[in-house]
Amino acid sequence: MASGSLFETEDRSGRGKVFIIALIAFVVFAAVGFGVYRYTRPVPPDPSVRIAAEIREAYLFLLAQPSFSGDEFREQLLGKGRVTSYAWQRKEVYFTYPETSEEDFQEFLAKHIIDAAKINFGSQGEGKITLDNYTLTITPDAARFFKTAPSNIRLDTDATLNFPYLSVSYTLSPAEIRDFSNNSQIYGGSLVTRSPESSHEPQFFFANHGIMVAKPGEPSLMRLVEELLRDVGDSREARIQRLLDFVSHEIEYSYTEAVAPREKLKRPNETLMTRSGDCSNKTILLASLLEQINEEYLMLYSPRHITIAVPQGDFVNENKLDFKWDQRQWLIAESTAAGFYIGLSRISDQGLLTKIQYVQNPKIRDLIYDAHSYEELRFY
Repeated sequence: MASGSLFETEDRSGRGKVFIIALIAFVVFAAVGFGVYRYTRPVPPDPSVRIAAEIREAYLFLLAQPSFSGDEFREQLLGKGRVTSYAWQRKEVYFTYPETSEEDFQEFLAKHIIDAAKINFGSQGEGKITLDNYTLTITPDAARFFKTAPSNIRLDTDATLNFPYLSVSYTLSPAEIRDFSNNSQIYGGSLVTRSPESSHEPQFFFANHGIMVAKPGEPSLMRLVEELLRDVGDSREARIQRLLDFVSHEIEYSYTEAVAPREKLKRPNETLMTRSGDCSNKTILLASLLEQINEEYLMLYSPRHITIAVPQGDFVNENKLDFKWDQRQWLIAESTAAGFYIGLSRISDQGLLTKIQYVQNPKIRDLIYDAHSYEELRFY
């Protein structure tokens, strides 16, 4: 027994030494391998660089579409310069600049262009400027025409943009503009829907307005709403009316958008930056503001019009601009009539608001009801 125990102890001791040596070797090789990986792996991109690039991209798209961003947006970013086109697949941005002194133009280039040698200017002749496939008539507002790469453009991707109104200011941080532009702050969904099939009525297609409504908690709209409601108090009805007053009074009705051959749906920040909108975009803005105070509402589609309805609550109903839905009474909050007061105001064409065809709650994505049959519309 004793000798057997001795041999057993010696065997375990040898295996232990081998195990310790193997463990040390593993640790050494692992450390060497980690060191090699650490110093040879690709360096991950700096998040701040990526975010700045995303913001610059959002800015360029907006600058190239002034009907969605407005002159104030452009002036805060580019001064007198204008982006006339952004060919993003070719990575080319086309600019115009007004008739000014050469010193003024050079100051613009020094501020907004990283390397002036990487600019291509159009050729002038007979009162026109030609660059690639574009020909521009020279005017005092567009006396220079040139292009460069997006990476050669210097934009302030840190400064907050400010759009002052009569009693409040709408402010947007660069990150908030990016989040609107990538649609992460709006409900989204399918763009086009159509009327229910019927043997005696023609089919027609229309835009799903609810996709552009901002979600609750969007920071720039939250700040605006807090400022608008600062002195209003806790009354639900007073709070809703104040938001409607802002949209009906301070957002100009756009006849250009109203008569355009194609529907132009703007995000709420775009309506605020341009300070104008037709019934579609005023309705989207009002819905987005109501989202920030967690107020119930419906979007009501009528022929050639769209409006908002809110639960009656303590509003009076003298004008009879009401709508019954889901066994509840809703009153119309019309944003295109300046000074419209819920439950009281009348308009010359009441039928424009009462001939309701379709009903939508944007919180429920891609769902619009026929107001009479309760049939769900199809999307494309």
